[in-house]
Amino acid sequence: MEDRAKSILTSARTYSKTAKYINALAQNDPGQLIPSFVISALALELYFKSIYFLDKNKEFKVKGRHSHDFYILFDELSENLKESLEQNFRYLTTHRDMHDVHIIESQAKVVIPRDLRGNLKYWSNVFTKSRYIHEKSDELRIVMFFPEIEQAIENIISDIRPEF
Repeated sequence: MEDRAKSILTSARTYSKTAKYINALAQNDPGQLIPSFVISALALELYFKSIYFLDKNKEFKVKGRHSHDFYILFDELSENLKESLEQNFRYLTTHRDMHDVHIIESQAKVVIPRDLRGNLKYWSNVFTKSRYIHEKSDELRIVMFFPEIEQAIENIISDIRPEF
């Protein structure tokens, strides 16, 4: 039988690769930023669903239904797993050049969360709220730290299941 967590992880990695490709295109075509954010959010959702499956040995659901809300998913992870993810994220962001974050905050007049939990809350509705570009949104979502969140999850998954 196929390993469900590994299958979900493979999908997450595929969407991540696509998001990074589109994000690179956005350097010359800023109209590609929102699609890159949406695909990045989907990748994060799948990363978290994979780690949730490893932690709980079941699919993530809210009130018996599938959900895109990986902020709620994160809260349902075991305390040890949450702490490990937060520590990994802190380490990665501490060793990151924050120059781009400061520029974006200054230009967009927003404050980008520096902690994992704050970023997950900020990111968690990007897929559902931003995927329809034609619908005007009252709130601009500038998402940051995708590589750091992704790497934190990859580090933990590697600790749990090195063969993945």
